[in-house]
Amino acid sequence: MTPTKPALSIEVKMTNLCNQECGYCANNDGAGPPEMIDWRAFNGRLEEWAGHKETSVCDLTEVRLTGGEPLLHFEGVVGIARCCQRLGIRSGINTNGLLLDAARIRLLKACGLEVLKISYDSLRAETYSQVRYPIASLRPLTRTIREAVENRFKVILRLTLAKPNRGQLVECSREAAGLGVYKLQIKPLIRSGRAAGLDQFLSREEIEEALARLAESAAGGGLPVEVLCWPPAPGSPFSYKICGNINKIYVSTDLTCTICNYIGETDQARLGDLASTHLEVIFRRRLDESLNQSVNGCRLVRGCPNTAFFEGGAP
Repeated sequence: MTPTKPALSIEVKMTNLCNQECGYCANNDGAGPPEMIDWRAFNGRLEEWAGHKETSVCDLTEVRLTGGEPLLHFEGVVGIARCCQRLGIRSGINTNGLLLDAARIRLLKACGLEVLKISYDSLRAETYSQVRYPIASLRPLTRTIREAVENRFKVILRLTLAKPNRGQLVECSREAAGLGVYKLQIKPLIRSGRAAGLDQFLSREEIEEALARLAESAAGGGLPVEVLCWPPAPGSPFSYKICGNINKIYVSTDLTCTICNYIGETDQARLGDLASTHLEVIFRRRLDESLNQSVNGCRLVRGCPNTAFFEGGAP
């Protein structure tokens, strides 16, 4: 019987540009000189790896496109998606959804994109303005979500949990269920990038209280709820993705590869760059277990800014 290979995924930062200036930004994007990834160079490394994937040290499960706002580099998004489609690699995108319309949704579907993860932090325009920017109505975003669901995308709504929306999980879950999305993800605000300077963080007790209230309400009517970057609660009906970066590499706009965008390009986290290094070499380096840590039985990337929560305290 052939042994199962470890699974890795790739998260690709398409650009540092963004059409919003969110205080919650973990990457501090939207500032500084514009950066766009050389998507053709990335595709070249991907095709090179795919030509020898049978002998690779890992299975590549997905290429996820992110930013900034990745749709501001739409040519690159389409180019990488088509390459993944040709190579039989699953692809998806993390977006705020504001630059999507019916035509773009259909094009992305035709290019083979399977997953649309859309930021969805509140149903209330005033709360949305606190975490993102003033917006008159969320109706256009709701229409976009419905259009994506109708086009058979796996639509994931991602809610960043912080002070302004801590009491809104139940209503957001009900709305998500009504929209017919694939999953609702809840991610407590991470101390990284622009967000590190905010006074919007909740305590461990406040976060667990908000999650418990959602669990008791059964608001989603069977909608899957996944909690990200957070210690699992015994008996919780939700699934927990303890560390989204434990089986992933992160590719920056300059093709630099690291273990996690929340940690940055420290000497320990840096894996190399695709401009001069084969993807297979990057994969081998990422599988080095010294880059990870175990905290109370949970595997995290070493240096995770949420480590203290897993230890039982709070940053």
